[in-house]
Amino acid sequence: MAVQEEPVTIRAYQEADYDEIAALWTRINRELAPTDMRELFEQYIATAITGELRQLQEIFSEAKRNAFWVVESGKQIIGTFGIESHSNDSTELRRMYLDRGQRSRGIAQHMLECAELRATEFGFSKMILSTAEVQKAAIAFYAKSGFRLVRTEVVGTMSTKTVGGGLTRFHFEKFLRARGFRCGSTASGS
Repeated sequence: MAVQEEPVTIRAYQEADYDEIAALWTRINRELAPTDMRELFEQYIATAITGELRQLQEIFSEAKRNAFWVVESGKQIIGTFGIESHSNDSTELRRMYLDRGQRSRGIAQHMLECAELRATEFGFSKMILSTAEVQKAAIAFYAKSGFRLVRTEVVGTMSTKTVGGGLTRFHFEKFLRARGFRCGSTASGS
């Protein structure tokens, strides 16, 4: 007998989501941390939570042409993602995290489509993003999803956006076009 997977819902972030998101971000970053960089990743987790997570509603304010979502399965938050205005015509895909046990179900594609739709509604024509070399699945996913690698860099300094420590970051871009997809709808998880 096949196990029925819970439907997946994308909705706007709320302050009450803070603890669950902090736990998700911490767990995923610990899973990504190479053995020789665990201490650095712990510092990064603390920096990202203090410098950004505590201020999500301010940073990702719709008044600034930004948005931030959570992804739920049942009553559990399994993912996050947002868009942050980068210039008049481009937005940056940020904090796209999905619980390891929920991958390969088409959820990440649904998240990306939601972000792209909202970006076009805000008037953006281009989406940019960056990801670290330790996120091999993400690099492959973005390339498969139409993003073009525009540059790489080795980052030495930690910030709320990067661990630093000499990791290579891959910078991608994609030109957007409007679609009929509806953000916030429920995905079947397929």
